Amino acid sequence: MKTTLSRMVVCGLLMAFAVPATAQMRSNKFGVGPSASYYLLQVDYGPGDPSLGGGVDLSYSIIEYMSIRASMGFGYLAAKNSLGGASLNTVLVHGNLYLAADFMPHGTVNPFVFVGGTGMYIDPRTGAGNALTGSETTQLKGSVVGGVGVDFFVSEFLSFTLAGEMALPITDRLDGIATGEKDSFQRISLGVRYYFFDQDFITRMLKALEQRYK
Repeated sequence: MKTTLSRMVVCGLLMAFAVPATAQMRSNKFGVGPSASYYLLQVDYGPGDPSLGGGVDLSYSIIEYMSIRASMGFGYLAAKNSLGGASLNTVLVHGNLYLAADFMPHGTVNPFVFVGGTGMYIDPRTGAGNALTGSETTQLKGSVVGGVGVDFFVSEFLSFTLAGEMALPITDRLDGIATGEKDSFQRISLGVRYYFFDQDFITRMLKALEQRYK
């Protein structure tokens, strides 16, 4: 019983204090966690107002230096009418899928670039909650997305991620105006992610336990 308890304690310590120098974005490694977002809208309607949102981020390392990332969440795209009319407040629910290049997968700091696409549910409204005149009805749309970010690893199990992206929606009616420049928005996100480990980590952990009790 004492030996079993000792092994459990050692296993827990290994998980809590994993050595940062080992590969952080090892192949087959999967991470998931919540994130907060800051949005800024670019439309013909008028100056965009900063707005907030949230969601859940995921990552899966295909091989070292390359990963698949995803984000599911919601936000509000806000703007003031430059002509003094009703303000804009478009509800946005999105699901993003990216392919990312990880520049320092072995480091505690990993810069990356990504490109991908978004599926969006948008509901254009005025600030008072009325349907936006000139917009399409509540709809499903898509967009092309690209950006940069950086992972800050506390350990192999935990990281914080800061990322910025530009989205070019396949619609020009986020503001109810079909003419003029193409609508777009930027999103800055800050998230925390917990990682589940691949077979390589489990093998190293078992070997450490074996050596500990020889």
